[in-house]
Amino acid sequence: MLYALDRSQLKRLRRRDLVFEFRGAEMLSAQFRTDPDVVKAILPKPLGPADEPLAQAFVARYPETNFGVSYSEGALFLRAVYKEEPGWYCLAMPVDNDMAMVGGREQFGYPKKIAEEITLERNGDHVIGRVVRRGVEVLHIEAELTDPVGGADLDAVGPAVSDLEGRPCRKVVSFLFKFSRSPDGRGFDFVPRLVREVVLFRPRDDLRSGNGKLEMVSSPYDPLGDIPVRDLMNISYGTWDNDMLPGRVIARVTNPAGFARHAMFKGDYVGWFQDKGEDELPPPPNRRERARRWKTMQEY
Repeated sequence: MLYALDRSQLKRLRRRDLVFEFRGAEMLSAQFRTDPDVVKAILPKPLGPADEPLAQAFVARYPETNFGVSYSEGALFLRAVYKEEPGWYCLAMPVDNDMAMVGGREQFGYPKKIAEEITLERNGDHVIGRVVRRGVEVLHIEAELTDPVGGADLDAVGPAVSDLEGRPCRKVVSFLFKFSRSPDGRGFDFVPRLVREVVLFRPRDDLRSGNGKLEMVSSPYDPLGDIPVRDLMNISYGTWDNDMLPGRVIARVTNPAGFARHAMFKGDYVGWFQDKGEDELPPPPNRRERARRWKTMQEY
């Protein structure tokens, strides 16, 4: 290839199916009510809060995909609305594979970061999902499975629709913000875009629910614990066949400077910076010195 595809290779790549498939996806999910004031403070415009302050966390293992990667991930979502359509705004999505991270971030805008440990373990009716990142267990879901899940219980996942082959499934809409920091570090390459992305969840016959607990902990790098668990509504576990459909841009951020405060959580620099004491950091240059340094840097 010599770091450049020839025309036949590029043509073959472009002819691939644009649907990302996840077969036999093992998922442990917890849905809960949180603080409505927290939801309002976190959601970036043009998203708005839903009627209920709902949130959802999960730990998943994907043993088979059609893009050459098997991996595990965790996630945290808030319920949100855009132009009267409800969906889920993704706050965090740690993964344990770099290609899964790159694909989700660069194409769709999922805020993926690498975690050193993501586990989903089942022993009989007892199941535990864990995410450990930078030495902190930021997400822990645990359940004792008791009842089968079906029918109306699946409404918590999403509305009933048919998939591309006409089979019954559930539709889940995610809202994501796609953006890129500019090379000079002073803004964005382009106006941040709101992306709508749909995943079709087709359940297998082993879905079960039960009683358990959800624990989220904040670290300087992953503030999951900032989302309070007011009412744990349900925990479910099972296997799914999922189709991740192409996303599309549905809006652009009208105030990039105001959006910047929401754009700092795809990396760890802010957490590292905030975790340092004043005596551990060099004093910042004053305004005049910053201007001088900036002018000098442009001459290189």
